[in-house]
Amino acid sequence: MSGTDALLNRLHHATRTVQAIEPLAPEALDLVSGYALQRRALDARQAAGEQLSGWKIAFAGSAAQKRFGLDEPVYGGLTDHMCIQTNTPVALSRLIQPKLEIEVAMVLGRSLAPGDYQDEEILAAIAEVAPAFEIADCRWQGWAFGVGAFLADNAAAGLYCIGPRAAFDPVAHAQVAYRLECAGALVGEGDTQGREDNPLANLCWLVRRLLADGQTLEAGQVVLSGALLAPMTIQPSTYCLQMFGTELAMVFTTDAAPV
Repeated sequence: MSGTDALLNRLHHATRTVQAIEPLAPEALDLVSGYALQRRALDARQAAGEQLSGWKIAFAGSAAQKRFGLDEPVYGGLTDHMCIQTNTPVALSRLIQPKLEIEVAMVLGRSLAPGDYQDEEILAAIAEVAPAFEIADCRWQGWAFGVGAFLADNAAAGLYCIGPRAAFDPVAHAQVAYRLECAGALVGEGDTQGREDNPLANLCWLVRRLLADGQTLEAGQVVLSGALLAPMTIQPSTYCLQMFGTELAMVFTTDAAPV
């Protein structure tokens, strides 16, 4: 068994046993190797019957990029088995060391074949937007990793939930207000105006990067924009996200029922 096979087996075992594994030395995996391992793991999930449902953006802000010596964000893949339907309680006991993120979900209305696209052409391919929760779940103990290990862990993609969808308007949705509450108490709020990691700019980056990496984007796939608030430790409670004039609620429990 090769070293990369052994590493993928360790990550898979961490998922099955719901146990974090010892971190690698930061220099053990570089960015290119991390993406290669991520691709292999996603291919294995698809071979087992999962469908590639979209993509997530991580390290969208310059502070995170500087920490890892990057000059652009990174991405991970989403599958249908990661998607949680609304009104479905999520058992924290089935996750390793989850953190909650709020995001803008953007849904492709048509596929994008390899080629060069202007921002306007990429945005024209978006059909819908929606509020979204991502439950990031890192398999490295203490969320300790270098960039390659983070990518091999599929950018900590755990679960996600998408709220009510609205038709996308590139003008109206250039600025998006958001508010997050937990058990009725305000956790954070803001809007995307003036952000360096604006969701629409992140989307355009992702499309170009995926196409350059030989990936394809299919109609119906979702893109999670990157966290709008700092990732937070999840409490057994109800979280409500207000965005696009609607609300998305998620309930987290300590029960051992399947997510």
